[in-house]
Amino acid sequence: MIKKNVSYILICVIMCTLLSACSVSETLQGSSSKIDTEKYNSYITLSNYMTGWLDQGLTIYFKEFGIEEKIQIDKNFDSFQTMPILQGHKDDVETCIEYASKKPSFGATDNSVKALCPKLKELMNTLNEIQNYYSTKSFVDDDFAKGKELHKQLYTQYNEYVALAETFFSELSVITEQKNKEDLENLKKSDYMIRYHAMSIVMRAQDIQTAFYEAEVNDTNILDFDVNEYKEKYDLLTEDINKFIEYSKDKERIKKEGLEANVFIGKFEGDIERMKVTATDIMEILKTKDTSINSDTKGKVTTGGINAPLHTFNTKLSAVIDSYNNMN
Repeated sequence: MIKKNVSYILICVIMCTLLSACSVSETLQGSSSKIDTEKYNSYITLSNYMTGWLDQGLTIYFKEFGIEEKIQIDKNFDSFQTMPILQGHKDDVETCIEYASKKPSFGATDNSVKALCPKLKELMNTLNEIQNYYSTKSFVDDDFAKGKELHKQLYTQYNEYVALAETFFSELSVITEQKNKEDLENLKKSDYMIRYHAMSIVMRAQDIQTAFYEAEVNDTNILDFDVNEYKEKYDLLTEDINKFIEYSKDKERIKKEGLEANVFIGKFEGDIERMKVTATDIMEILKTKDTSINSDTKGKVTTGGINAPLHTFNTKLSAVIDSYNNMN
């Protein structure tokens, strides 16, 4: 059976690696050399591709053909299409391979890139073959013979890739955490408090996400999480959100931080408010032990099903991060 989905594996580190590497604080304080920043950015780009575009493509594929070594083909199957492997993505992988042998050394992260990228290239090549195979409807000509071979090949490569990807994200998260702290400090020293609290909000939300992952708590056993631990993290997140909203109303400060023409600051504010609603729902669920609380469906006609506040929180956090990256 296939190993855990990449998105699931990386919950504890995924969001750290999704933060924009080209932080304003680098220009404020010069915390990193040009080559250091370029190398770091290349690793972030790779991370974003793996947890975004590539992971979506893999999810679409395995949803269609199953996660077992033997392919599962629906009797009514007539076509298939997934996320294509673009030349730009291939180029990004090659760039990472080059940077992995260049100074400054990123230590264990460089080693993880050197181990990961060859397997990643194999996986991408197979996905490209799969895309071509189904887009040309070759499965009709050979009665899925090649499709079955490609599935087994992808199955093996994916399992190898997941283990290497987990190591890469774990090592990269160490560097990212250090750089994020440096960025926060530089933003605070420069009195860029809108950007400071924006970045802090993302990190606070990541901390919540990581805590649930490390406690092995998900939507099926959410009540097992310590309400006091969550309240502490929730209060810090709420404080940052309130501060961001307060500072973002200051027109002079917006101008000082170069955000006066930034269309994404409004989207970021809307996204953090929506994330805050779900964070509050989680707080109420843990306090009241009532797992039916869900502000998103309150007053709406729904089809029922299991309430999934943690999944919703992760989804809304992804939107927050996307807005944050665009805002910067």
